[in-house]
Amino acid sequence: MNEDILIPIAAFASFAAIVITYFAYNSKHKIEVQNTIRKVLDKGDNLTPELLQKLGTYNSPRVMDLRKGLALCAIGAAALLAGGVVDELRTGIAFGVFPLLLGIAFLTVWRLNRYDD
Repeated sequence: MNEDILIPIAAFASFAAIVITYFAYNSKHKIEVQNTIRKVLDKGDNLTPELLQKLGTYNSPRVMDLRKGLALCAIGAAALLAGGVVDELRTGIAFGVFPLLLGIAFLTVWRLNRYDD
């Protein structure tokens, strides 16, 4: 097998592994939260906003938009800088522009929306 193709394959495989792991753990966490809520309701107890916040079910959309925007901008900027450092600016631009623009879009939504939280 050609060694030049192993690096891109490894990069895409590691990215896919990270995404799959994130979604698997996120799904497991949501199932555990739902089971806990079900147990509380089966006992006849009330669900208070404080309990839901402790369980991690309530995330402010305003905060989530800000976090996503900052994270995506950082990923895009890192890809652009990495491309510049290794003298492959076109590759850095190719990989960095999409997350950077997506991050800017999230930051724009965060800035323009009027949230009710």
